[in-house]
Amino acid sequence: MNISSNYPDIIAVALIPMIIAVFVFAFPLLLQTITRIDDKYNSTKLIETFRKEWICNWYIIMLIASIVTCIPWCLQLPRIYDFGCLNIFVENSALILVSFSTIGLIIMTFLIILLTYWYYLPEKLFEHLTKKHDKTKDKNKKIFYFEAISKLLFYSITKADELLARKLLKFFYSAFISFRKGKEGEPIEYPPEYYDAMFEANELLCERKKKTLSYFNDSTLFHLFIDECQHTVISRKTYHFLWKLIVQVIHYEREDFIISYWKKAHQYLDVYLTPIYPNFNDQFQVSNTEKIKKREDEKETFIEFHYALGGLLMYKQKYETIKAIMYYTRQSSPKYVLVPERMSDIIQRYMKLSYEDYLKPWYYLENYPFPDINGLNADDVIKIWIKRYLSILFLRQYTLHQYYTNSNPLTMPDPPKELPQMKHWNDELDNLNCYVNEYLTQKDVLAKLGLSELCKENWFEDNNKEKPSDLIHKLKGKIDDLFEKTKKNQEIDIAKEQEFKTKTVEILKPIFEKYSNLFNNTQIGDSYKEHFIGGHYNILAKAAFAKNQEVGYTNFDTIVAEGVNIEFQYYALNTFLLMFPEKYSLEEKNIFRAIDKLNLDPEKFVIIAVGLNLKYFSCLKIDGLQQVDEEWKYNKTEIIVINNYRNELISHSLFIIKKEDLPLIIFSEKKKEFIDKYKLEQIENQYPIYASLMDLNKQENIAIKEEIRKNGEQKDLSTSVLACVDFNAKIKYKTHTPCIQLKLFSQFDNRVTADSVENVISIWNK
Repeated sequence: MNISSNYPDIIAVALIPMIIAVFVFAFPLLLQTITRIDDKYNSTKLIETFRKEWICNWYIIMLIASIVTCIPWCLQLPRIYDFGCLNIFVENSALILVSFSTIGLIIMTFLIILLTYWYYLPEKLFEHLTKKHDKTKDKNKKIFYFEAISKLLFYSITKADELLARKLLKFFYSAFISFRKGKEGEPIEYPPEYYDAMFEANELLCERKKKTLSYFNDSTLFHLFIDECQHTVISRKTYHFLWKLIVQVIHYEREDFIISYWKKAHQYLDVYLTPIYPNFNDQFQVSNTEKIKKREDEKETFIEFHYALGGLLMYKQKYETIKAIMYYTRQSSPKYVLVPERMSDIIQRYMKLSYEDYLKPWYYLENYPFPDINGLNADDVIKIWIKRYLSILFLRQYTLHQYYTNSNPLTMPDPPKELPQMKHWNDELDNLNCYVNEYLTQKDVLAKLGLSELCKENWFEDNNKEKPSDLIHKLKGKIDDLFEKTKKNQEIDIAKEQEFKTKTVEILKPIFEKYSNLFNNTQIGDSYKEHFIGGHYNILAKAAFAKNQEVGYTNFDTIVAEGVNIEFQYYALNTFLLMFPEKYSLEEKNIFRAIDKLNLDPEKFVIIAVGLNLKYFSCLKIDGLQQVDEEWKYNKTEIIVINNYRNELISHSLFIIKKEDLPLIIFSEKKKEFIDKYKLEQIENQYPIYASLMDLNKQENIAIKEEIRKNGEQKDLSTSVLACVDFNAKIKYKTHTPCIQLKLFSQFDNRVTADSVENVISIWNK
C-alpha cells in the first residue's frame, strides 16, 4: 500500500496526538523543573543556567516546530507546479515535516528529562557545569559558569554536603590557580564575581553551627587568595576584601576562623615571603635591587595588615584570640613572624605608625576601616587601637625566654639620628608608657591575654627585669642626650647658608636701588647734616640652617634681611622729619587742593607720597592726578611713591620738596677689621651688602660667643648662630631744607584737628 495515499490518517491518528501529549505533559514538566531548581538551590542563577542549556533551547524549538508543521497538513494545499521526480516529496511534504518534527520532539523530550535529572542531583550538576566552565574559552561565559557553580557551593554549605564541598573546593582552588597562571610577580585583582562569591559563602559559614568534622571548619575561603606556589602578589584590592572577611567573622564571633587564618598567614610569611638575597655582578654591584625592594614592600604590607588585625581584635575585646595568635609558633624553639620577637621591633613599629599621621592622614581608615568608627577622627581612633595592641605586645616581651646569649627580648632600639624623629619619639614614648601602665592595672584583661603573672607584686624585681616605665624612661634619656648633642655639633648646611645670602640680596637690593634713585642729590654743598644706617646681627637657632631640623622653620632665610629692610626704610624716611617740615593735617578731599594752592613748578618740585594709596584717590576723579605706565603725576609734577605704612609720623603723607633739596645717600664698604671679626662676605657689589652665619658652638668663634653672653641674657649659645647682615649707608641732607608735609587727617586721631585749605601757605613764596 502506498503510504502517501493515507498519510492524513497517519498524521491525525499518530503524530498529532503525540505532539499534543508532549505539549500537555512535557511542557508543564519543564516549568515545574525550573520551579524545583529555584526551590532546591534558592538561586535564579541556576534557573538562568538551565534556560541557556542547548537541550532546553532545542526542546522549545522542536516543540514550536512540531506545532508549526501541523499547519500545512491542516490546509491540505495542492501541488501547483510540476517538480518532476521531486513531485512525490512535495506531495508528501506535510507528512515528512510532521514526522521529523515529532521524532525530534520525542528525542528532545528524553534529553530534557536527562537534563532535569542532572539539575536535581547536585553532584551531577557540578560535573556538568564544571565541564562547561573548563571547555569554554569565552571569559564572559567562564564567569557565568563560575557564578553558577558558586550557587552549588552555597547549597553544600547550607545542606552540609561534605562530599560535594570537597569537589567544589577542589574546583575553586583550580579556578584561582588558573586565573593566576602566567602572572608571576604581579599584583592579582580577581574578577568581582570571585570576591562576591567568597563573601556570600563566608557569610553562610559564619551563620551555620560548627560541625564536628567539616571542610569548612577553618578559614578555607581566606586561603584561596593567598598564593603559595605561583609567586604572585596580593593586591591592595584583595587586602581590602580579606579585611571585609575578617570583619565579617568577628561580627559573627567566629574567632576560630581568625586563628585558622593566622596559622596560614604565619606559614605564608615564614616560607614564601622570605627576603631575597642580593646578587652581585662583575663590578660587585647589586644586580637585583628592584626585586629586593619589591619583596620588602610586599612583606611590609602583609605585616602591616596583621598589626591592623591585632588592633581590631583589641577594639572588639577579643583577648583570648589575641592570646592565641601572639603566642602561635610552628617550632619548638619559638619563632614568631607576625608578631615581633624583639622590643626594638615594637618601638620601631609604634613610631612608624604615629609618624604616618603626617604622611598619610586617611590611610588606615581607607585600608582597614573598623566597624562603627566613622567621622573626622576615625583614622586617629583606629591608630589608637593598633597602638594599644602594640602596648600589649610590649608587655608580652617580658614573658618570652632568652634562648640565645644575644637575644634579649627587652633590648630597646637605638635612638633615631634625625632631630624631628627624636622629638617625635620623645612624645610618643610618653603615650606608650601611659598605655602600658594602664594595662598593668587591668588584671582581668591581662589574665585573658595570658599575662596575669605581670600583675604579681615584685614580679619584675624577682625576675631581675626592668620595669616598663624604667625601660621607656631610659630610652627617653638617651634621646634627650643625643638631641642636645646633635643640636650643638651639627654643621650649618651650605645650601641653606647660600639661600640665606641669596634672599638677603633679593630683599635689600631693590630697596637700596629705590632710595638711591630718590636720594640722589649730588649738589648738597658744604652745609649739610648726616646720619648713618647699618645692618642687623641676630641670634637664631642653628637648627634653622642645618639639614637636621626638629621642626620646620618659617622664613629662616629672610627674617634678618626683612628686619634690616624695615629699619633701613624707617630711618631713611625719618630724614624728611629731620628737615622739620611745615605740617598740615588735611581731609582727603582737600589734600590735593592744598597742592594747587602751593602753585608748584613741575620742573623744580617733586611730590613724595609715603604710604598713600594713589589708586584710591584716582577713583575719586581728582583733576590733574594721572598714572602713565608706572609713574604718577599731579598737574605734571612728578610723584614718587613709597609704599611704607610702618612709620606713623610719615605714612599717609605727601611731602613737597624742591628737587635740588633732596637728600643724598652714600653706600660704602665695611672696614677690614670688622669684616674679619664677623667673617663677613660681600654678597652684592653695587650696594656693598655683607652677610655671614657664625656657628657659636665652634672654638674659633668663642670670643664672639663670650662677648654676646656678657652683653645679653642668653646663657647657652651652643645651639645658636649669629646671623649677620650688614652695610654702611650715610644720608646727607641740607641744613635748612624747605619742605611741606600734607598728612591725611584721621577721624580716629584725637591728637590733631583737620586744617583748612586756606591755612596752607607756600614757604617758598615767603
